[in-house]
Amino acid sequence: MQTKKNNFTFLFIIGLLIVAAMAAIGFYASRPQTTVAADVELQAPYLGKPADTPTPQPSVEVLSKTVNEITVEVTSAKIIETGVEIGICFTTLDGGEWYAGPGHLFYSTYEIYPDEAEFTTEVKADGKDFGKRCQLIRYRIDDLQNITTPIQFSIIDVYAPQREMYTPCQEFQQRLETHPKANAFGLKAKCTETSNGGISIELLDNASSVAKEQAEGLLNQIAKAEVVGPWEFTITTIEK
Repeated sequence: MQTKKNNFTFLFIIGLLIVAAMAAIGFYASRPQTTVAADVELQAPYLGKPADTPTPQPSVEVLSKTVNEITVEVTSAKIIETGVEIGICFTTLDGGEWYAGPGHLFYSTYEIYPDEAEFTTEVKADGKDFGKRCQLIRYRIDDLQNITTPIQFSIIDVYAPQREMYTPCQEFQQRLETHPKANAFGLKAKCTETSNGGISIELLDNASSVAKEQAEGLLNQIAKAEVVGPWEFTITTIEK
């Protein structure tokens, strides 16, 4: 009798456990399946970039200015042992020996005179295309620790003095023949040397599409061998 009672109790407990398990399964199965979805919706969208995407770099400021058909570009600015060195390139209108005339260098309350220049590279004008000449301009400064930016730099003019290998009229003729705009205008000229070592120019011919006044103006500009600016720049970054 006792054995039957124990069996009944055991079966009763097993039954309760089965009922409880089924109830728990039913409870979870009956719940709305939105918990995971809600968590995803609350996540902020991914705004990053793949690891192999290059980081954008700030654009390099190019200091360039064009005045009277001459473009001057500042290519470098650095502090050297003797002061400040500015690198420039400028347009050359013909095959002459062109130089850039630097102005004073200004920073803080200081005004510095140019000390020396060194040419680096050159592409000569050839009658079809203008040329380009590059050089380094140096300013002597003793107190390098007090050099501050911004620095004001300028080129006053560019000029082509007569070369020793040519007479004055030979110099003019060589520059005329290598001047792309003069060739486009069809300029022909007669050059006469004067008693004071100068030259007198006479226009002989020009293209029919070019007004005589325009042709003579260009001819006089070539004979003058100088283009006046100024080309002024504010340099905010200097290499040390």
